[in-house]
Amino acid sequence: MLKENLTSHIVDKKDFKTEIVKKYTFFLSQYPEIFSDLVKGSIFDFAIYNSLESYDNKSPIDSFNVLCNGNGIEIKPGNANDADLELALSVDAVEKLIKTKDKEEYVQLLGSFFNEPDETNGWIDIMLFRRTQILIDMGYGAFAQTAGILGDYNT
Repeated sequence: MLKENLTSHIVDKKDFKTEIVKKYTFFLSQYPEIFSDLVKGSIFDFAIYNSLESYDNKSPIDSFNVLCNGNGIEIKPGNANDADLELALSVDAVEKLIKTKDKEEYVQLLGSFFNEPDETNGWIDIMLFRRTQILIDMGYGAFAQTAGILGDYNT
């Protein structure tokens, strides 16, 4: 698991296509503790959509990936070669998430967008690319439980 004094690094910032993703990646780089439950080597994609229609058509306006490297996170444009999962987010959700003040507020708001999606207010969806138990063992379960996306996975 990642520890205190986490670092963050945004790679190839100029390759992000949209201003909202530049703002989102900058925000995430300021709060690497958001990813502190994840084990070294965890990597996941973020895809940003401007509508449910673009999501249904698998046409994000921009995407990036986050790698947990053991000391913190690395944020890179585009999709990872072998991501654990993809987090799909509406632009409206991202605009609200980047206004949160800490990990707990961010994670709880993220969970509300998953549990109570709203086309106007914001929504997220999650596509798993690994078996659920593997993802839980990698630390995603603790993150999902904090967000209210997953119940108590230890019982």
